[in-house]
Amino acid sequence: MRQPITALMRTPAEVHDLALSWGRADLPFFAAGACHVLAFAFLERYPQAGFRPRFIRPAPGFRGAHVYVTDGQLAFDAQGFVPEAELLRLHMLALRSMQPGWQGEVQEIGVPLAEFCAGQQHRPPWAYPGDVWARAQRYLNLFPDPATVAGDAQTPPDQLA
Repeated sequence: MRQPITALMRTPAEVHDLALSWGRADLPFFAAGACHVLAFAFLERYPQAGFRPRFIRPAPGFRGAHVYVTDGQLAFDAQGFVPEAELLRLHMLALRSMQPGWQGEVQEIGVPLAEFCAGQQHRPPWAYPGDVWARAQRYLNLFPDPATVAGDAQTPPDQLA
């Protein structure tokens, strides 16, 4: 069962202390704080799977950015595979419970990881205190190959209303 993203978000102390954030267990670390690294590590591991990265960008004044990968039906993030529409629905519900009126949009990421990080103020892999890429690759070992996971034929919305 998926946990609400709000249960996995970094505390204010973890936001301000990179070592404290790094010390979290893999699930919360890759769910909130290094989701972009996990998404791009997935793409490197499974380049022929037909997945591409997407960015949930909160409207100004809201928290809750998230990067995941999708083939247009099935999504993958730190909690594993889920229909993309379900990932978006659960993300929105969780964030609205914490931030009434939460709004955001889903954007395709069409640039390399380093360029995405620079443009969105996300920490690049080399700025973590340890080898975040190796940690992401080890974490991916916990999940099946995307070719063995059946998707749910749903087209996700571009806007989270």
